[in-house]
Amino acid sequence: MFLIRILLVLATFASFGVPAFAQTPAIAFAARIVGDQTRARLIVDFDRKIKHEAYLLDNPRRIIIDLPRVYFGLEGESGRLPKTLVSDMRYGTISQKSSRIVLQLNHTVVIEDSRLSSVEEGRRHRLILDLVKADQEAFSKAVRAETRDKPAKPKNTDAKAQRKYRVVLDPGHGGIDGGAIGGLNTVEKQITLDFARGLKKILSKDAYLEVLLTREDDEFVSLSDRIKFAREKEGDLFISIHADSLRQRNIRGATVYTLSQEGSDEISNALAKKQNRVDLIAGLHLPEVKQAEVTDILIDLTRRETKAFSENFAKLMVVSMKNDVRLIRNPHRAADFFVLKAPEIPSVLLELGYLSNEGDEKQMSSKQWQTKAANAVARAVRGFFAPRLVAR
Repeated sequence: MFLIRILLVLATFASFGVPAFAQTPAIAFAARIVGDQTRARLIVDFDRKIKHEAYLLDNPRRIIIDLPRVYFGLEGESGRLPKTLVSDMRYGTISQKSSRIVLQLNHTVVIEDSRLSSVEEGRRHRLILDLVKADQEAFSKAVRAETRDKPAKPKNTDAKAQRKYRVVLDPGHGGIDGGAIGGLNTVEKQITLDFARGLKKILSKDAYLEVLLTREDDEFVSLSDRIKFAREKEGDLFISIHADSLRQRNIRGATVYTLSQEGSDEISNALAKKQNRVDLIAGLHLPEVKQAEVTDILIDLTRRETKAFSENFAKLMVVSMKNDVRLIRNPHRAADFFVLKAPEIPSVLLELGYLSNEGDEKQMSSKQWQTKAANAVARAVRGFFAPRLVAR
């Protein structure tokens, strides 16, 4: 079905007399890993012939596959890895001109073969990478050979690639919109701002990060303006911070939300509906949800890629926080939050806890707890950008 959609778009390009791929990136539309604990094969299907470069890196052990600019519309098995030599696969853009696949390894390996072949009478081009389990000596030798033989890359002059990665922190509420109020009179807008400031201080120590806040003080910022700010600043990651209240006062713990129109559960849907109406408090109209008609498959693939990155970051946050911060049951949830709808920016909404629960309220008011939680979030942010840093 996905291939049919691609062919229809190509036919549209052709009908206007425009070369199908004159100005468009390649499309990766299927990927899978097969094998066992001794051998493994990565298979990725593209819509056209592309150049690729695969090499080994150590500390941690991984394989890097450098590609030209690619839109990843991977479906099916790409998100479910069997028990092989590969423990994890990540993919995405590195700059405006390049993309990358990163394979995390369970064991030392050597690359036995790396090739691109034409299949289905040239309708797709298949990248095949064969890995074989190896001892440490052979692995280290291969890594050294890659380092020695790889020609020095020209300095990347792409402006976006050279600038710092931009993390946009969005302290919820502000000004006339105080947000939730706890039983001990703790106000949400202050909790979120204090936490965002603390997190910014921690992340700003990393030379490759630039941290921006949608509000720096106690001012009201509309939902639309929060998204507009992130997009105008060309944010690479967006984290909206909240500390809401629920009718169920026994529920407590941090929750990480990603975008979904359906929502993962009734509580999540109710919370999103409540958040999406906060502009009314300031006397504004509800934000208009403009769902652009998808007339170009590249728009659809951008959203698909952004969703994958958002969900990946949410999982990193859960793993990073679980030992230091109390989490709600099933802490990664989904709902239709308006502030998560920037199509090109990976976005999550973090509920630090719930002011409707006295235990959470006391915890979130503690500077010590805020610092511990902020450090946990910072670890996830660093993990999110780690695969891209090897490009610099």
